[in-house]
Amino acid sequence: MQDVILKLVDVPMVRMFVLAGIIFLMIAVLGKIEGKIEPGSIGRIGSAILGVVLIAIGIMMQYSETHDVYAKLPPNMITAFPSQTVVAASPSSAPANTEAVSIKVVSGTYGRNCNAKAGNATALLSRACDGRGSCDFNIDTSVLEDPAPNCSKDFAAEWKCSNGNAVYSAALSSLSGKNDKLRLNCVN
Repeated sequence: MQDVILKLVDVPMVRMFVLAGIIFLMIAVLGKIEGKIEPGSIGRIGSAILGVVLIAIGIMMQYSETHDVYAKLPPNMITAFPSQTVVAASPSSAPANTEAVSIKVVSGTYGRNCNAKAGNATALLSRACDGRGSCDFNIDTSVLEDPAPNCSKDFAAEWKCSNGNAVYSAALSSLSGKNDKLRLNCVN
């Protein structure tokens, strides 16, 4: 039972909404399920409406998850740099003492544009960059788990600098498969 609960918790929220919507639609269509759920006509109508709403919310969440990595970046950031490297500039509010400032990785995602699970590369990115002032992360696709074969994947990173709460992000929109580097920076 514990394994089932862990697997359910590990499912992305988008899929939970869609699955719940499908279950409510099944209740609306079938009505009586093994004598345990016996909705009346009003309950079936309510179940149908709730099912459609949950599926719509799940679809909207999927759309926003797929596109929110790039919404945080200025529109010209990805195209302004060479295709192998994208650098997120340090903000002007960064602390003056650059020796004490270090990277704390929040998330690293490989293939988010292909509906991969967010944060699937966080551990690898953290091992390479946590505690450093600046980090050029080499994206080795042979080490990363391929979340979606036959889909041209991106790589996105989010991090904080040790003395602040702001979350910085950088992304590579498409990977060439060799010499792809993503720079995380907390130094002016």
